[in-house]
Amino acid sequence: MTKMTSDENTTKRLDVIIRLLLEQQLQEGKMKRADQLLILDSVGLTSTEIGKIMNQEAKNISSQINTVKKRDLKSKRR
Repeated sequence: MTKMTSDENTTKRLDVIIRLLLEQQLQEGKMKRADQLLILDSVGLTSTEIGKIMNQEAKNISSQINTVKKRDLKSKRR
């Protein structure tokens, strides 16, 4: 097992904090998962980074973000 660098350790801890905050928002019904994905994407996180936070594969995150963006675009056209 390799030892984490200080930066990796900090990143992991921040990911945990973000995930806990997102889960709290879901539980309280204040935000949907799709909205969370869009926010994380809008601040410049990659699908890989979002996947680590959400505990999902990057390809699934990318697909979900694209689906939400298409849905939002269609609803804005109406």
